[in-house]
Amino acid sequence: MRSKPTTNQVDEYLDHLPPEKQVLAQEIRRIIHEAVAHLEECVRWDYPCYFFYGPVCYFAASRSGMHFGFFRGKELSDPAKRLVSRNGQMPHIKVRSLEDIDELYFGDLIREAVHLNQN
Repeated sequence: MRSKPTTNQVDEYLDHLPPEKQVLAQEIRRIIHEAVAHLEECVRWDYPCYFFYGPVCYFAASRSGMHFGFFRGKELSDPAKRLVSRNGQMPHIKVRSLEDIDELYFGDLIREAVHLNQN
């Protein structure tokens, strides 16, 4: 008996986003995969999350675009001071357009977050 192929939960999440947010989410997802290829990808707490020895990062739709956040964001160096947090939110970067995406910076934050979980 053949098993049916399953759809990735993150793909389903992306399929339900408006087109302009899909573009942002797909770019963030690509950067995450390229920064650290071995992260576990799943949907938890209603948004895509990435794990390695615990939760690392996530992205979620917001009113004005996407939030790209880190579970241990307060411990990250964040030299450009792009991580924000208010009203109990996890530290995140607001991504409203492709111009807000800095692939090198995002990759550095992801790798630093993974390093925190390893130690």
